[in-house]
Amino acid sequence: MSRNLKKERRRFFISVEGKNCEKQYFEHLQKLINDCPESKYNVNFVIKAQVTPRQMLKRCGSMPIDRDTQGKPIPYMHIADIEDYHDAGFRKHFFDLLDEMKVIKKESGKAYLMGYSNLTFDLWMLLHVDDMGGTVANRDKYLNPINRCFNKSFSRLDDYKDHDAFDKILKAFVSLDSIRKAVARADAIRKWNVTNHKEKCEHNGFCFYKDNPDTTVDKVIKKIFEVCGI
Repeated sequence: MSRNLKKERRRFFISVEGKNCEKQYFEHLQKLINDCPESKYNVNFVIKAQVTPRQMLKRCGSMPIDRDTQGKPIPYMHIADIEDYHDAGFRKHFFDLLDEMKVIKKESGKAYLMGYSNLTFDLWMLLHVDDMGGTVANRDKYLNPINRCFNKSFSRLDDYKDHDAFDKILKAFVSLDSIRKAVARADAIRKWNVTNHKEKCEHNGFCFYKDNPDTTVDKVIKKIFEVCGI
């Protein structure tokens, strides 16, 4: 179905750490929403790849911020991961992001919503198809479930992340229905983490778990769906 040009538009500012996949995902999601007759609004995702929250604000901070159904400003959104909490470099990078968001809120009043994944965004993709309840040792261990869930035979993760290959996966496996299932599976993972007493951390008000799997990308999706009424 073609985009309904008569609908009002709501704009979302989304910064992502990755080079291709996260940006492609949200471009795909934008099309799904704009093709959805039940959506209250058309959406315009302003997506910048490989930028920090501060860099995003410098590029887009002068643009007007739209409001949600309750009249509140739609928060900026940042998609990131923490590949290994126990590695000092990864941990510092993640904490620096959270510190940056806190400073931005204090200085400009602009709120950020963090969609993080532990270990990587690959977890969020797999949740469209599978529960992904087990812990993995490193990001390379996602290759087998990626091949199994998406009916592929990639020999490297880089092959899966190729623009054209990833686009085919999005078109075949990512729909509004499968996204809702991913949201439900993410919520189930968080409940499992609580039930099994996994070590929970907090930094500048953001709560997360040291060990995978864990994600809050679902919170970003929930906010977008809430605004659009779908």
